[in-house]
Amino acid sequence: MDINIELKGSKIIISWADVKADYYKIFFKKDDIFYESARVYDGNSVRFSLVPYGENECFVQAVKDGIVVDKSSIRQFKFDSIDIQYKFLDDKNIKLFYSKYNGADGYRLYRNEDEIGFNGVKNSDCEFITTELRTETEFKIKPYRKNDEGREFLASSPVVKVSENKFESVSIYKSYNYNNFLSWCYKGDADGFLVYTKNLDKPIFETTDKLRHYLPLYDYKGTSKFIVKAFVNTPDGRLIVAESDYVSLSIRKYKKPLVSLIIPAYNAQDYIVRSIDCALASDFNDLEIIIVNDGSSDDTQKIIDWYAKNYNNVVSIEKENGGVADARNRGIEAAKGDYIAFMDNDDLIPADMISKLYNSITKNNCDVAIAPLYRLIDSGYTIHCNLPFMEDIPLDIDKYFEIMYTPGYYNCAIWNKLYKASIVKAHPLGILKYEDVSWTPCILSYAEKFCFLKTPFYEWDRKTREQTFGDVLAKMPEDELFENRKQAMLFFLKNGNPEKIDELKEVAKRRLLRYAKNSPNSVYHDLIKKIDSGKY
Repeated sequence: MDINIELKGSKIIISWADVKADYYKIFFKKDDIFYESARVYDGNSVRFSLVPYGENECFVQAVKDGIVVDKSSIRQFKFDSIDIQYKFLDDKNIKLFYSKYNGADGYRLYRNEDEIGFNGVKNSDCEFITTELRTETEFKIKPYRKNDEGREFLASSPVVKVSENKFESVSIYKSYNYNNFLSWCYKGDADGFLVYTKNLDKPIFETTDKLRHYLPLYDYKGTSKFIVKAFVNTPDGRLIVAESDYVSLSIRKYKKPLVSLIIPAYNAQDYIVRSIDCALASDFNDLEIIIVNDGSSDDTQKIIDWYAKNYNNVVSIEKENGGVADARNRGIEAAKGDYIAFMDNDDLIPADMISKLYNSITKNNCDVAIAPLYRLIDSGYTIHCNLPFMEDIPLDIDKYFEIMYTPGYYNCAIWNKLYKASIVKAHPLGILKYEDVSWTPCILSYAEKFCFLKTPFYEWDRKTREQTFGDVLAKMPEDELFENRKQAMLFFLKNGNPEKIDELKEVAKRRLLRYAKNSPNSVYHDLIKKIDSGKY
């Protein structure tokens, strides 16, 4: 089993060939003995912090059914960086951890003080140090040897800015069938999370998914208390870099609908619970959650009814099957919020998505707030819709149209945005197969200003369901596929803002050229000519 070591800044990433094991054990050498440093259950790579400066050795074992079934060779590598991790002890004090430098007599902590720059403030003879927090938040560490002239500095860490590594929120709410769920919002650098109950030394849950923020809780009393801890992997094992406060069952606060989140649902009994739970975990109190059951034949309506009965901010709408666009339009009609967002019944959102978008759209007096999104597949997360705009300022919508569907900026997603409700209600979705491709340019053409946040929020899950509607579209016969795409283009050309028709034509042509690259049929180019000639 081959392994690869990538030096990435002051961290290393170890990866290996996937041999279909139950898990993998990673070993580092310390004092001539190899010790297990980490286990990986999901994936075939792991990141390590605080790797000792200088020569290192490691290897990986693959374990299946409790037996080592494969093992890599011992890999030697040299590491020439000093890494720093930190943990807040309280509001006034912080503990810093840093890489070991063999042969060093001590380590000197430097703080960046505005008037004089970096100034040495404290020494330590081990690989951690505590210090008081001031307004200055930039630190670096230098290992040194003592000699007759004083200190001989051996290396220096990169500058680390202390700002995050904190849980912004942690909450527990009632979930379907009278279970509970735990949600957390963590800002900082972590390799995973551990969840404990009070007075229990071993975690009840652990994950190496550093973007995880949701956990169902089964068979726990409503009085149970939980704590979440963030960790990084090190050659000496896991290092806890942040801990939440203990939390127990909360009561959902709700006064009036400022934002309406619309969730269309169809035969979603196997996964809709976690989507509703994530929406309920939002730290935005005035959130109306509208769930539209589009003629499901399973227990989807039973689940929705339970939430509507137990949460006064959940609205249940049941209708005959008419497709996702029709379901969204029913939700739009019922929405009472000043702003509208969308979510699919198999996706996830973090607790701070709605509040961050709402704060930006109201502060900047915009019609739409936009953020990147994550696409979840078996191999992990990829970022989509990451656009080249300045953050959290009002921008003219023409800037968005200038890059829409240009190479690298395919961005027609409905759900990574927050819209002014008055615009959405005036321009509902078309009942088409490509409802997102058709509606997104249309609705944005009626906006004057938008704002953009650089943090990905929405989690577009492509691995929970075996087949999505996008997969169905991709398997259509070529002539049927073209007709559906054509109708999507014609929708926003005919229903979009007439004052933006030139911009919409350019968007349509860019999109059709992209389709044409993967089609032997000339119909896409023919349609472009008709759009240019003004026929459409």
